[in-house]
Amino acid sequence: MILLVLLLAVALQKFKEDVDTVYKNNIFNLEKLREKFRSLNNRVQTCRTIPQNFRSSCSQRMMSNISAPVVVKINPFSTSYIAGAWGHDIYNDTEETYWIQPLASGHMLGITVRFYQTYEDFKAGSNYKDETLVNSYTHANAIQGPGTIVYKGVVYYQCYNTPELCAFDVKTKQFRRLALPDAGYNNKFPYCYYNCFAWTDINLSADDKGLWVIYATEANHGNIVVSRVDFEDFNITHTWKTRLFKRSVTNAFMVCGVLYATRFINIYEEEVFYAFDTTTGAEDNTLSLPIEKVAAGVANLHFNPIDKRLYMYNSGYLLAYQADF
Repeated sequence: MILLVLLLAVALQKFKEDVDTVYKNNIFNLEKLREKFRSLNNRVQTCRTIPQNFRSSCSQRMMSNISAPVVVKINPFSTSYIAGAWGHDIYNDTEETYWIQPLASGHMLGITVRFYQTYEDFKAGSNYKDETLVNSYTHANAIQGPGTIVYKGVVYYQCYNTPELCAFDVKTKQFRRLALPDAGYNNKFPYCYYNCFAWTDINLSADDKGLWVIYATEANHGNIVVSRVDFEDFNITHTWKTRLFKRSVTNAFMVCGVLYATRFINIYEEEVFYAFDTTTGAEDNTLSLPIEKVAAGVANLHFNPIDKRLYMYNSGYLLAYQADF
């Protein structure tokens, strides 16, 4: 950590010298200055107040392979529900659930999450419970977009018609909200590589060290921004800015503090082609990790840090994959 601080001090001094040179010579290269400022900001985020145990057990290793689908199932509501999210929540050693969150009302809004207590129930489509969060699709705490995850008994999602996060505790039935300053919403910065998937401006991911929110801002020129959210206090602790244009990817997710992005190859294949490491600030756009799918549209893609699986909501199909490191 001391070395990182020293390196940051050197970088700040170099940035100051560059700014002084610009003013002295009256030569303004704003893009170059913006890029240097972005890089410095990312390094500051990595250095400041991050706990010593921030690095997870796999933070030193990049994802090396994604298996063929180990789960393939049509969602239990209807083939018309092409947008939504699903996954596996492991709360502790004795409590786990499989969950599905379908979007209705123009593939935009949701008010219900379906829970299954076991994998066998999920596969059979039996013994489920539908948790209704609110009574109207236009309620302030209704779900907007397919960026939902469920983590340790709490449903996290974008609140209706606003750039804010909602958190709904399934046991206490209590809501919390968190504003995302300057975040694009209402199809300003959706995922768009092959064909824009509406209402994907804001999506969430979780790993063994935190909750992450992925979005874009005008200030970062529509490029992806990733923020770490504290579970307990439900506030933003750190924010990193990437150079990856959000409309140029089909989806993104976090694994061990690393942001991964995908692009469309064909109807039956996606490719993980980009990674941004929040621990180092390094970017890599040379990855080529294929992901099999059964239809074109990817509404939601996220990683579960307990079972090490990726969960995809793929045009109404529920797919899961094993990730290798």
